[in-house]
Amino acid sequence: MHCVVVPNCSQRVSVRDWKLFRRVSKIMNKLIALAAGLTTAAWLSGAALAHEQDSWIGTWATSPTGLPTVQKIGAYSVPPPTTLKGTIRYRLRVSLGGSQIRLRFSNEYSDSPLSLAAATVGLAGDGLDALPGSLKRVTFSGKGFITIPARAPVLSDAVDLAVKPLSDLVVSVYLPQGVSLSVWTSPFDPIVVQGSDATLVEHMSGSKSLSIRPLVSEVDVHTDRPRKVVVTLGDSITDGDINVITGERGWPGALARRLQPQWIAVVNAGIGGNRLLQSMPMFGAAAPDRLDRDVLSVPGLSYIILLEGINDIGMSGPGGMFGNTPIVDPQALIVADSEIIKRAHERGVRIFGATIMPFEGAEYYSVEKEKVREAVNEWIRTSKAFDAVIDFDKTVRDPAAPHKLSAEYDSGDHLHPSSDGYRKMGEAIDLHLFE
Repeated sequence: MHCVVVPNCSQRVSVRDWKLFRRVSKIMNKLIALAAGLTTAAWLSGAALAHEQDSWIGTWATSPTGLPTVQKIGAYSVPPPTTLKGTIRYRLRVSLGGSQIRLRFSNEYSDSPLSLAAATVGLAGDGLDALPGSLKRVTFSGKGFITIPARAPVLSDAVDLAVKPLSDLVVSVYLPQGVSLSVWTSPFDPIVVQGSDATLVEHMSGSKSLSIRPLVSEVDVHTDRPRKVVVTLGDSITDGDINVITGERGWPGALARRLQPQWIAVVNAGIGGNRLLQSMPMFGAAAPDRLDRDVLSVPGLSYIILLEGINDIGMSGPGGMFGNTPIVDPQALIVADSEIIKRAHERGVRIFGATIMPFEGAEYYSVEKEKVREAVNEWIRTSKAFDAVIDFDKTVRDPAAPHKLSAEYDSGDHLHPSSDGYRKMGEAIDLHLFE
């Protein structure tokens, strides 16, 4: 009988028994590998199921801006910054709701740290009042205060506050050391309570009501499953105004109302004065420069609507708002749009191009600038660079004078839409784009 010696063992076994041992070992190894594979698959399936069951998504935003660096823009005198101390309260309307929320605060345009001594969030009642019992403290790594570094944002802990779709929140911040803010066109009119911590006060009355951009730059909600998010990237026509009757903020607010039954959120990344080609603190970074921060970072991002370029056109030219400059080349705007499209597609995000609206009669209008607008719109409509086109130009222009806004949709400055104009824009968007 032939024998072999089992490694690490002095016992001799037969060749036949050794072969049997090897076959059994191979079978056992396969069974172990199969069991491990099934365990891994089950873990991955559980992780995937958990991911499908809940998610954080963006539901509201206002992109941050900096302090003015000039005293005049054309004939317009820029208001100087103001320093505020005390409690500032904002009223914000979310698009989709959830079981929890978290807040992002911005100090991204400041060279100095920002001391945020307290913050709360609650469900809005009348005006800037909170519904009784709804105010919740906002914490940061478990603490009720934080110093936000210069040039940085901060994200709060999750707050257990159930929020319904299209509902309004009140967010309060207490700044005992104060903050310098730009008194500039903003859709928000907060109440400022000088010198005291009123973050937990339900009925709010204050000493100042100012048009300033909120320090809170984004609100996320925790949902029962992943939801789609639309981010609208643009200038003041996207930033919009708050409709005093409906509470909707510009055309993105009207779109949010229409998309709510489909459980799709709309996040507004408009900034008054924003441009495609040039940055200026009070108007925010140029759209391609702020794309990562204000758009691509929004959790749940699925679609982008881009409406930019009118300020690049209007602010350029001889005797323009920034002096004697060449009229902007339409090709430069097209290149900037193309860069945004490329970066969106790299992230698997669909992007829709909105045509630039008519502005004859506006302060910075000229026939030469109108030609630039028409050239860019022609490219938006025909190039097929965007995944789809939203033709706001056709939606709000005067059929008898297509270089002008229709009188029923004109706010009076021949550039910005009225409340009816914003509603018309939001209701003209084809909802099939988001299927």
